[in-house]
Amino acid sequence: MAALVAAGIDGAGQRGYHLLWYAAQRGVTCIAPNIGTEQTFALLDEWAPGQRQLDRDEALATLALRYFRGHGPTTRQDFAGWTGLTAADARRGIAAAGADLTTVLVDGVEAVLHTPLLDAPRTTVDDVLTLPGFDEYLLGYKDRALMLDPEHKQAIIPGGNGVFQATVVVGGRVVGTWKRSLAKTRVTLTVHPLVDLAPARREQVEQALHRYADFLALPPRVTWND
Repeated sequence: MAALVAAGIDGAGQRGYHLLWYAAQRGVTCIAPNIGTEQTFALLDEWAPGQRQLDRDEALATLALRYFRGHGPTTRQDFAGWTGLTAADARRGIAAAGADLTTVLVDGVEAVLHTPLLDAPRTTVDDVLTLPGFDEYLLGYKDRALMLDPEHKQAIIPGGNGVFQATVVVGGRVVGTWKRSLAKTRVTLTVHPLVDLAPARREQVEQALHRYADFLALPPRVTWND
């Protein structure tokens, strides 16, 4: 900001913030680690030298492949919603990816996945995760039926205002929400189950929350709001 002012560019109010944002969007800068509480920036060319410029179809194909490899199987509409692409460009990207992507039916709905997954071993998913409110697991999709019962949507997005609650996920399904309350000497973690959870499951949920407390370097206190 001092460099902007020294160059005769007024950074008062929100102007400085928007100039920093614009520089990042133009590929001039990128966000670098904090120094204390101060945000720092770096020149993108220094951190990512030798960049390769893709033509439009290559770019769309790369975006489609990376999205479906990380999110599939899911729909073309989800891809368009996540990327902000038009429906036409979403179709174009999937087509440009060629044999790397395959269309299948999931509960009677057309979905796209990374082709090697067709031959991947089928394993039972039984893990327990405590995810933050804006985790990609829910935000990466428009249709969340595979991981969230419709009757629980209000608990996860109360008021439909775009603010997501932190979730408890068991075997890929959302089964509860959780909140934290920080104090100087501990963190209180309150769980609100949306389904009945057996004592063994509750212990797994608490273990997952303990990992979050370890990250904060605070002793945890877990409570249940049934």
